[in-house]
Amino acid sequence: MDDLDSAKRTLREQVRSRLPAPGSDVHAALSSAAQERLAASPLIAAARVVALYRALPSEVATAALAAALLAAGKEICFPAVVGGALEFRLVGDAFVRGALGVEEPRGPVVRAAAIELLVVPAVAVDAQGRRLGRGKGYYDRALATFSGAAIALVFESQLVPAVPVGEHDRSVAWICTEARLLRAG
Repeated sequence: MDDLDSAKRTLREQVRSRLPAPGSDVHAALSSAAQERLAASPLIAAARVVALYRALPSEVATAALAAALLAAGKEICFPAVVGGALEFRLVGDAFVRGALGVEEPRGPVVRAAAIELLVVPAVAVDAQGRRLGRGKGYYDRALATFSGAAIALVFESQLVPAVPVGEHDRSVAWICTEARLLRAG
């Protein structure tokens, strides 16, 4: 394991240790506040097509945000892992458990060029928009070819002074937490 991988592993452990407990009232309240902040943002107001993620138990939830966007007439899609990459799809009739254990939509594919706002999860993110994911690189590959606005939806406790990055790591332009909306950089 090289120094970069070791630094990333250490940061993941540090940040995970301070996350609100999944299923707790604190987790629910902070998730709700972060979703409300993003739903009320000018980024959402300007976007017609928004890509969200299906939250794992430790991540900021997205179900209320999805409901709010649908109620506002937005088109939303979610990722599915296909051949080592993310493909974004409309929900269609249901979600199914995907290859990585995350629920994926079964609906039609949405062209990446049609997505105006990509909401991504992160284990950690810094003020420059550098994000640390779970280590598989799916969102980094998606961000490498994405031309719209990208935002990390995270808890305030996931903001760190600096995220170690390698050549394949990609940043986001915005960060939204329960406490604030930040332009990275």
